[in-house]
Amino acid sequence: MRRALAVVLCCCLLAGGAVAVPGVGDRQHARPATPATNTSEYLTVGPDALETASYRRATLDVSGALALDTRRLEGQHRQLVLDERFATIDSTATRRAMLRRSATRIEGRIDGLQRRQATAVGEYNNGTIAGREFVVELARIDTAAGRLGAAADRVTERARAIPGSTIDDQPATSWARNRRVELGTLRGPVRGRIAATLRGENTIPLDASTAPDLEGVGTAPDERLETLELYVETTDEGVVLATVDEGRYYREAYLPTERNDTAAGKLTDITAALDRVAERYPWTWNNSATTDSSGDRRAGIYRFTLFYGHGRLTTHLDRRSGEVFAEQQRKRLSGTPTAEPLHETAGNLRLTVNRTYPTGPLELALTNRAGEPVDGRITVANRTVGRTGTDGRLWTVAPHESATVVAQTDEGRVGIETGFSPTTNRTTRTTRPTDER
Repeated sequence: MRRALAVVLCCCLLAGGAVAVPGVGDRQHARPATPATNTSEYLTVGPDALETASYRRATLDVSGALALDTRRLEGQHRQLVLDERFATIDSTATRRAMLRRSATRIEGRIDGLQRRQATAVGEYNNGTIAGREFVVELARIDTAAGRLGAAADRVTERARAIPGSTIDDQPATSWARNRRVELGTLRGPVRGRIAATLRGENTIPLDASTAPDLEGVGTAPDERLETLELYVETTDEGVVLATVDEGRYYREAYLPTERNDTAAGKLTDITAALDRVAERYPWTWNNSATTDSSGDRRAGIYRFTLFYGHGRLTTHLDRRSGEVFAEQQRKRLSGTPTAEPLHETAGNLRLTVNRTYPTGPLELALTNRAGEPVDGRITVANRTVGRTGTDGRLWTVAPHESATVVAQTDEGRVGIETGFSPTTNRTTRTTRPTDER
């Protein structure tokens, strides 16, 4: 059972000045964040590239779950049929031809998935599809990418029956590994949680603090389904997703236009790629215990996973441009450092805000003047994002720019207006040359 703690703040772009919140009283103007530097850098969307930024929600979806599972089963059946056909073939030349056809089909479907995602982003940006449809489509792409990765592995298994067999002039194992690296840019921990929610796997225990506010459907006497709150940003072709779940923060970014930029310079080999990672992620590089690498010149992509004290980072670099264009982050909330906290008191309520960076984890705490935890409803930019519960705390995801955080109880309300944009702790440029926008 998964206890979903995912509550994500709306990324609202507020135009200057303070935002009035009835009943909160006079406060300071927005206070910029001092970034918490002792944590991983992150791939960010620049203001000139940002198309949309908003909350989205995933819920139990029987038809969506059936579509995911049906396509997964169809993929498994297709591989079993190919295995049986391959086993009945005696000719080595015929077997090799079958391997090449399978590899070509997989490569074509990977290209198709990339086009499919670009189409979905474009339709979401122009309003052709709604936010719910968009996040479901991302989950479907994630599932399809997983199927193609499994299919690539099956090609490797079949190739073992043909000594010295190659695919595109490289060992079958290398070919399959490179396809998995490529498919990894279309997958991520947030998309996986969307798919699990569609299947009804996102549940929360019923207790005195959580039962009154849930909108889910009953699943068992002691648990109910819960929606998954998401933060979504898009560019013309790219997407950023973030959520908080089960005491962890998850974020994934895919910005394919970074592959068209040549400012960073071509990566000649894996050593040059490692140097670029160290340049783009200096804190993470200096504080990682181990590093896992994959991909090569033939893949056109280098993938590195860095493991550090409170999380892990997986980053993808394009060989030709030398730029980071895809990234997945996983962090333990309990180990994530935050900037200097903000405090505001009104009546008997005291609100504390612990910030990290835009689209990063954000901790809110509500107490009374005696320091005892208080359960209150939290809104950000006039949107309800959850309750602090019996322990008086709520982890969410920070908005893109300044926003007003308000806590409300039967006793009253208290609010803080603050900014979240740091000047460090990010990776890659945030704007693009004019001719490439």
